[in-house]
Amino acid sequence: MNTGIIDAVVLGQLLGDVVNGVRPEADLDLYETLRRPAAEEVLELAGTTTVMALTRSAVKRFVRNLVLSMLNLNPFLKRRIALKLSGLSRAPLARLPAPSREPIAQTKPAAEPGLKLVA
Repeated sequence: MNTGIIDAVVLGQLLGDVVNGVRPEADLDLYETLRRPAAEEVLELAGTTTVMALTRSAVKRFVRNLVLSMLNLNPFLKRRIALKLSGLSRAPLARLPAPSREPIAQTKPAAEPGLKLVA
């Protein structure tokens, strides 16, 4: 769910910038460039944790529980796992680069004077 919210925020920022003439339309490709790796990471993590949680073998469950108990004793690894599960480790994939300083040519008529398009 966190990833979906961040996806919406990033896409909203990009669309707002394009509509307001801050970025060219080509910058909409940034959305896929930034967010696809985050989605792939979420899917991989979900698959891994599902397989771990649903294991039926008593031996595999014992090994899983032993490994997780050992990881719980290591603060560094415990923090990395917490950041991955929360989505905070993917924060850099939600930051848009600054728009270029070059003015964007207006291809559409401007809005009525006094009105500003906002996202």
